[in-house]
Amino acid sequence: MMLVSALACLLLAACNRARSSGSEEAAPSSSVISLGVELGACPNVEACERECDAGSADRCRRLAMSYAFGKGVDKNEAHATELYAHACDMRDPSACLFAGQMSEFAHGVPKDDAKAARFYERSCDLQWAAGCYNLAIMYERGTGVPADRAKAGDLYQMACTAGAKQACDKAAEMHAPPTPPFLDGSLP
Repeated sequence: MMLVSALACLLLAACNRARSSGSEEAAPSSSVISLGVELGACPNVEACERECDAGSADRCRRLAMSYAFGKGVDKNEAHATELYAHACDMRDPSACLFAGQMSEFAHGVPKDDAKAARFYERSCDLQWAAGCYNLAIMYERGTGVPADRAKAGDLYQMACTAGAKQACDKAAEMHAPPTPPFLDGSLP
């Protein structure tokens, strides 16, 4: 459990990276933090396979990490994605996040933003802040889901409440009223 908490901190740290203020660009995805994920790979792949088959979501997620990074097994991102999805089905919120990232960034599976959004939503529903953050990005951009600033703002606020400072800034930005065209300089 301590390792999962450490991974959560690393994932939320991605939310706290600086970006230029006033940018219309969506905040960076927490998927950029993959080094921490590698730390969660199975030290004993055979034992993880047995325990995953027996219904351990934690071991399925760790086994997925092993396949995603080729730690103790040949790298196989398609199988890693299947294992993440299986662990997600067993209500492992970080596995839902990772399954979403595999789909969003086409790691071993075809790019499928709608599927990624569904995985992020499950992660968020299971109280995983990084899942809420990634889903907020998708709503902000209208990627895989219809664009919805208000929903993006609410999701960023959930991640903010969990301690992600960058998400706080994005929540405020999404909830702010739009600047009228005559004030933003876009009119002649």
